[in-house]
Amino acid sequence: MSAPEINPADYEAALADIRIRLGDDAVLTGEAAHEFRDPYDPLDESHYPAAVVQPSTVEEVQAVVRAAARHGVPLWTSSQGRNNGYGGSAPVIGGTIVVNLRRMDRIEIDEELGLAVVEPGVRFFDLVEELRRRGNRWWTSAPSLGWGSVLGNTADHGFGYTEYGDHAAHVPALEVVLPDGSLLRTGMWASSASRAPHPRGFGPNVTPLFLQSNLGIVTKLARPLTPRPEVYAPLTIKAPAAADVGPLVDAMRILTTEGTITNIPNLTTALGAAAMRKPRDEWYDGGVPIPDDVYQQMCEELALGWWNCVAALYGPAAVVQARLARVREVVREHVPDAEVTVKMISGSEIDDEIESLTHREALQAGRPSLVMLETAKWRGEDGGHLEISPIGRATAQDVQRMIEILRPVVEAEGYDFWPSLYVIKRSMMFLCVLNYDRFDPESIAAAYRVARRAYPALAKAGYLPYRGNIRVMDMMQDQFDWNDHAIRRFTELLKDALDPAGVLSPGKQGIWPERFRSLRQSD
Repeated sequence: MSAPEINPADYEAALADIRIRLGDDAVLTGEAAHEFRDPYDPLDESHYPAAVVQPSTVEEVQAVVRAAARHGVPLWTSSQGRNNGYGGSAPVIGGTIVVNLRRMDRIEIDEELGLAVVEPGVRFFDLVEELRRRGNRWWTSAPSLGWGSVLGNTADHGFGYTEYGDHAAHVPALEVVLPDGSLLRTGMWASSASRAPHPRGFGPNVTPLFLQSNLGIVTKLARPLTPRPEVYAPLTIKAPAAADVGPLVDAMRILTTEGTITNIPNLTTALGAAAMRKPRDEWYDGGVPIPDDVYQQMCEELALGWWNCVAALYGPAAVVQARLARVREVVREHVPDAEVTVKMISGSEIDDEIESLTHREALQAGRPSLVMLETAKWRGEDGGHLEISPIGRATAQDVQRMIEILRPVVEAEGYDFWPSLYVIKRSMMFLCVLNYDRFDPESIAAAYRVARRAYPALAKAGYLPYRGNIRVMDMMQDQFDWNDHAIRRFTELLKDALDPAGVLSPGKQGIWPERFRSLRQSD
């Protein structure tokens, strides 16, 4: 998709203004800009940026936005730009100028309250290292891959594995560059004096309007940290039968809503662990689905259940022991044949024990890595992936219904059914991973066919997306259809009022400025 009405001379004029303010080394064009696309989506060049600009300060971001508005040139914002499979740094409108914020990498830590303030270029690796340098008094929540931006992940509704794992739900304040180049601070930061991390100020709470949004560019974000516990106790629950998934979801809902488990439990099949061991054809060189007897052999070789749940307990030893007893009780009631295992680790010794922990166990202590990249090689060395990502109610009935809808669609296009479920108290995030050879255009096209079939079918049953790829954002926004798409109409009213030039990330999350609204795609 491109915006043909943009005069190339306007692009050059905008870039010339930006070079004057940022310097030549902060403007990338041609092949140098091609890094800032999604490496998992090489189907065509329709989402390639025209150029990439890399400001280092808030003032430089303001200058970039003002130059774009002055010349009518659209921008697309990325932080680290490593959200591969969802679009990476690639814009919805090809030929857009990408504003990449990697150079903005400042970190502030409030040691007394346990609060981090980060700019967009701060990676999870960077935040973990800064906390380690300060003595590991506090732990951060992190996603599987540590190379991504803390701010970018949070702003795009990403998640992690500690008590603050629902990242977007724990943002007390933001600093935002608005489409006219002016600066806004939300929450208690709206005061020039207050640094209180209360999640609301006085009057309407506008902080969430700038998350997964094209109403501004977030340049600073506050997030809470978890105090280092006396005891860290990662749990593994192995359920032996395919039918155990529903009762296991019910058990995790009960344990999280009552507060026994405070982090986000993750339920998976054995496919992720299998992919980290060796590629698919070394496990089974046939079509889909993988036969049950082969899958059972896989589970036995990996010492896993049919379904496997990881969660964690944190706190004083006596509290952890009491909570562990309750976990065993609830799991036994719902999945009698499940096996519950636990490791008891001193919070102060976590880095000494890290080599003995599985990837998931390390994650729940706020230690990300890059090992999950190995799972993309399931179909070969040059792997990529697309994810289907609906949200549902955290009940046995709902998880079974989502499986009934998704599995036939996925397998009809030649993909293994690869679910990963996250129980966030009363709701459940259902990620379905589609791994492919990223140099096989037909395989990639098949993944997008799955997305275009699955999302409407899921939405009809009440399961709506929380996140998605740039190629299908309009279709995903279409699913929020109550009262003639009232939420989209309301958001686009805000968009037109705040961004009359329509320059900030047009089409993001299916929200279009009036200027480009004719580009909206409906499947």
